[in-house]
Amino acid sequence: MSVNFDFLLSHVVHHLFGFNIMAVDGAVETVEMKEITPSGDATTPEGPPAKVAKIDKGGYKTIEVNKNNAKLFEYYRKQPVIPPGEFDAFIDTLRIGLPSSFRVQLSLPEAAQVDRHLREAFFSKIPEIQDDQVSVPISIPFVPYGYQGNMPRSVMRSHPLLKNLHEFLVNETEIGVISRQEAVSMVPPLLLDVKPDQFILDMCAAPGSKTMQLIELMHRGCPKPTGLLVANDIDYERCYLLVHQTLKRYPTANCVVVNQDASQMPSMVDKALNPILFDRVLCDVICTGDGTFRKNLELWKDWTPQKGMALHRIQVQIAKRGLEMLKPGGRMVYSTCSLNPIEDEAIVAQLLRHFDGKVRLVDVSAELPELKRSPGISTWKVIDKAMTEYANFEGIEDPQKKGIVASMFPPTAEEAARFGLDRTFRILPHAQNSGGFFIAVLEKVEAFATDKEARRQPYNPHNKKQRRRRMVREDPFTFLSPEDYADVRADIEEHYGVSSDFPYDNLLVRSADTDKKKCIYFVNDVLRDFMKYNNVLRFRVVNAGVPVLRRVDKVSTSKYRLMQDGLPTMSPFVVKRIINVNTADAIKVLEGTKDNHYVGLDELADPAPFKALSCGSVLMRVEEGGFRKDICLWLGAQTVTAFITREEKIHCLTMMGHDPVKLKRTVVTSRQAKGTGIFKQDITAGAKEVPTATSEDAVVPKVSEDTASI
Repeated sequence: MSVNFDFLLSHVVHHLFGFNIMAVDGAVETVEMKEITPSGDATTPEGPPAKVAKIDKGGYKTIEVNKNNAKLFEYYRKQPVIPPGEFDAFIDTLRIGLPSSFRVQLSLPEAAQVDRHLREAFFSKIPEIQDDQVSVPISIPFVPYGYQGNMPRSVMRSHPLLKNLHEFLVNETEIGVISRQEAVSMVPPLLLDVKPDQFILDMCAAPGSKTMQLIELMHRGCPKPTGLLVANDIDYERCYLLVHQTLKRYPTANCVVVNQDASQMPSMVDKALNPILFDRVLCDVICTGDGTFRKNLELWKDWTPQKGMALHRIQVQIAKRGLEMLKPGGRMVYSTCSLNPIEDEAIVAQLLRHFDGKVRLVDVSAELPELKRSPGISTWKVIDKAMTEYANFEGIEDPQKKGIVASMFPPTAEEAARFGLDRTFRILPHAQNSGGFFIAVLEKVEAFATDKEARRQPYNPHNKKQRRRRMVREDPFTFLSPEDYADVRADIEEHYGVSSDFPYDNLLVRSADTDKKKCIYFVNDVLRDFMKYNNVLRFRVVNAGVPVLRRVDKVSTSKYRLMQDGLPTMSPFVVKRIINVNTADAIKVLEGTKDNHYVGLDELADPAPFKALSCGSVLMRVEEGGFRKDICLWLGAQTVTAFITREEKIHCLTMMGHDPVKLKRTVVTSRQAKGTGIFKQDITAGAKEVPTATSEDAVVPKVSEDTASI
């Protein structure tokens, strides 16, 4: 299976260092943006360009990005999107870099402790730094545990306190404790009113920031949600990016990642073979992304009105399919990171027109009261790439050639009165120093017949279009039968004391041959039914469930070791091989004394609990200062090792009030080495499950407004 290394490396380097990767004539170059804001006002199409510093082996080269776009300025001057008197402020804000924003994982048991550590260890001391470019991150008022700040990267690296803050944020992001995400991108999931027992569909999920937010909301106050989250994306590679950025950081037993065309999403069925209807649908569609000018500098050169027109029809199709899959009384959020009414109100108006009273807009003006927003509009201009305005569809000669359809035009006066498009809203960049966003919350008032076209049908191997999209074959997820899991059950009941009421029927492996039980996954009941009755002929399942057990070849009385990701699932059923460790020994085990890896049993203050057990997997229970954590260990004959990542070790030690200086230094050195390509071979070897795949169904890649750099 081939590997798109440039794609993988670009993600790794951007994640670790905040750099962008550009492929030039087959080479990979690292690019760090350094901007100079134009001095011209919004009325002048020309002005000093922004500088971009381009790093290569020979040093710095510079290219220029002109933060002026005459068509953009003219287009939005003609549209009633920006309130009177605010246009210059709007353009000036677009020319300024976007603040970094992040949030602490809401459902994390130690969320308040992480938040307190941020404020006490870092934020409270920042005012002592004498530098005009340094400011204390401010709370995002509409996001719990959310913060926003704007300090140049060079400044973050120049002061020890800020450097430590940066390293802390990167470390916590790597393990999912902190999520980097643009502030306004956090709004759509918050307006879905998510509950842990709901069936939720994320139609265009990659790269996964909103998916992770949905998982957090489902787990808030409920460690084991009984609902189902289906995260879908049309792009196969982006599905794997979603898995890496979301499910590797927040593994859960109730989420499945599928690779489908959202505009033709097949119906999902329950065990009675009835179509599944969802309580909540997030429809964050592909868009031109002109709300992201502040960080996507290429938009300044490329933006034209035609881009929004090109996406209008697919946006309508995706949103229609979302409403068809919504339960009566359910809520769907339609959102874009575009300010263009052709992609925004025109889509919503067409949905209301098409479903004719069976769908309504929900007034959410009282929700998230601290969020500054502008109500949606009912009139707008249809303007083509030549900046020609059209009053109505009927007066256009050859509209198909111009790429114009009737649904792009504003509603009639009678329709506008019925639709209430002012219940939709925009978040304008200059209103609260953010990106731009459009959001509409829709409720399905009554049932309507779903489309009976091919999109509801199972996969047809004779359909050439569907067959091309499945060039890369996935290893199947196969549930273990009672005969298959008999040896697993006998093993873990004897070794770990797993109680007999453990749901063994929910165990599965990633192989057609169940004898090859290298890694065993667990899913909750509703995901089990989904997997059984929506098989590979209907869906390409990319990822499902949480890994709980892994086969071991080392000397051990058990064939299987516990996996850290699966402990929230397994630990309530485990009664053996649990050790409550004193704080001093827990610190030694986590830090290690031999190459930051393992510690000798005789070096512990109380080695007796360890020496009383046979070699193999052990669950260490840590409690210190309100922090409680179950941690997987591997117990050898004379040593013990924490079987978690170094980033997880740093997090645990920090929450216990201990500063693991040596371990942090090791992690930073390793991160820098990987980012500069020293470990290129290792990265390539570890990426064999990330295939190169393309999808001819995608009109354009979804603009990624989600990820804010740290």
